[in-house]
Amino acid sequence: MLVAEILNKDIAPLRLKDPVSLAITKMDLMRTHKFVVINEENKVEGMISMQTLVEVADEETKLEDLPLDELVFVRQSQHLFETTRQMFSHELYVLPVIDGENNLLGLVRKREVLNALGDMFNLSSFGSVITIDLDEMDYTLTEIVRIIETEEAKILGIAVQQPSIELSFYRVSIKLNLEDSSVVSAALRRFGYVISSEERSESMEHNFSDRADELIRYLDI
Repeated sequence: MLVAEILNKDIAPLRLKDPVSLAITKMDLMRTHKFVVINEENKVEGMISMQTLVEVADEETKLEDLPLDELVFVRQSQHLFETTRQMFSHELYVLPVIDGENNLLGLVRKREVLNALGDMFNLSSFGSVITIDLDEMDYTLTEIVRIIETEEAKILGIAVQQPSIELSFYRVSIKLNLEDSSVVSAALRRFGYVISSEERSESMEHNFSDRADELIRYLDI
């Protein structure tokens, strides 16, 4: 999925002539500590930070009189994964989307990003999730997929968490089209795979946002 598919053109950016008071109100509503600022020609000038705004004594001061931060942006042709990485690495709820000439095309919000990730991984669809722990030398999806399909199950999504300081192995979460994944889990165990968790459709429906955040971590953010 590309940024163009979740581009929001309804949210107005801040402009250089806008006062500090408007910027603070807007950024509070958007739950972000930085927001894009454009000039009269719709060209992006940079981003204003909440830290800069709260230090201004006169809230009628125009943004054009304040220092702007370096722009954090995405292109409309970028993939959702890169957009997610940018958004969470900079802790932003809103990212500007610009073209090659520095024109603002719109914005992407965290809400749309999470919803899009959920669609990509079929989080809200009927099914279940199994989680497999794999040593680094054993990491391969080919055999796992073969075993699952042999049990006549369909894979709706796969998310991989890479080894880290806290985690010494690969953790692979697989969404299946089955409400009960016990047959698939049993087959995987017969081939020596370690199943660390199983979750059925009923409990998943109540944990959509938590599962979306897990998927974001699986993207190595």
